[in-house]
Amino acid sequence: MFSIIYYILLIIFLIIYGVFISLVWLFTYPFDRKKSIIARTTHYHAMGLFWLCPLWKIEVEGAENIEKNTGYVIVSNHQAMFDIPLLHALKIHRRWVAKRSLIKMPFVGHAMLIHGDILIERGEAKSAKKMMAKALKILKMNVSVAIFPEGTRSRTGKVGRFKEGAFLLAKKADAPILPIVIDGTANAFDGWKLRTPHKFRIKVLPPVSKERVKNTEIKTLTVQVREEILREHIDMRPELYEN
Repeated sequence: MFSIIYYILLIIFLIIYGVFISLVWLFTYPFDRKKSIIARTTHYHAMGLFWLCPLWKIEVEGAENIEKNTGYVIVSNHQAMFDIPLLHALKIHRRWVAKRSLIKMPFVGHAMLIHGDILIERGEAKSAKKMMAKALKILKMNVSVAIFPEGTRSRTGKVGRFKEGAFLLAKKADAPILPIVIDGTANAFDGWKLRTPHKFRIKVLPPVSKERVKNTEIKTLTVQVREEILREHIDMRPELYEN
């Protein structure tokens, strides 16, 4: 019964938010080039998904590692669709790199288009090239770009193999990398029912400096950052890695 109430409230919330953010975009588009106002508005949209369930808690560690007004290439492990709204808890002004098919999803696609996220066709070289060009422009405005280097959600909850695209972007943009570890989204639901009580965890690791990005070969950097994220996730959820 609780889950049904949550979904009803969620639909009402998303409809109201969709109208509101459209109005915000309409009135701020001419002068808000960085979409700062839209970003702040989106934070409340994303957090609403969690606030609607009072038995869900978000635990954040390492927020002091985030430097304001810095354009990071944000990399994180990827467990579920809820990873995207969960990372809004950090209040980092950033755009997501995500697969274009997400724009077909009700509410989600509308929000991503207004937010200015970078949508790509998976496996298309032309699309990847456009993504890189757009991401470079965004980083030059000191707005972060967030990428899941695994490329897709983990089926087991474990940290998977990382692709090199995010690290190539950081090197081209001369930008620092912000590694983030998340947990709790993969098991937030039991089928369609909410797990309650439930805790979501976010840990922000120390940034990889511009100097380290510049002086480290892309393949090596990819492996090193993955190992840092993997090590922290094993500490969070050792039972996942016992077998």
